[in-house]
Amino acid sequence: MENVKRNAILAVVLAVVTFFWIWLFDWLGAKAYWAALVAFGVCMAYGPALMRSLPWMTLGSVLGVLAGLLSFVLYMLVFPLYYGLSVAIAGAIFILIAVLVSIPKMREMLPMYLVGWGVFLGAVSRFDYLLMEKPVEALPRAITTLFGTVLSLLFGMLLAAVLDALIISPRRKEAVETSGTGSE
Repeated sequence: MENVKRNAILAVVLAVVTFFWIWLFDWLGAKAYWAALVAFGVCMAYGPALMRSLPWMTLGSVLGVLAGLLSFVLYMLVFPLYYGLSVAIAGAIFILIAVLVSIPKMREMLPMYLVGWGVFLGAVSRFDYLLMEKPVEALPRAITTLFGTVLSLLFGMLLAAVLDALIISPRRKEAVETSGTGSE
């Protein structure tokens, strides 16, 4: 019954925070409100390993967003504008880089790298038209999207860490203490 109560609290807190994040994300400069939700979900999937994996996950997500920006620049400004082919080549290059960079801590870094890369490209794709219509605005918009996407990812990871520390981890601690006292 205690699990149900804590899960209900977790659900309510997540719903309230999600409401305000989606409502206010544009004024906060977040650019991609869904990035926070995806980062939160990935972090919650780590379970008890979240806190020791969080620094590597953070590094992976920031590197992923930077790789997303470089992919955008590569396929929009360097490669010929065969959109599908250019995106595929840039994507393959930066996914290969992701795998190589994350070899020492692949379980922690690679998922968040891919999330950061994909979320950035999803957020910046709203502004693809700028290169054709207003190229002067495209790169500054991509830079603000970079910072906004990083903000969203870090917010989602922070929310997961806080909820893990306040709601989920105490439950694990109680379960360990209860099982430890029952065997004596």
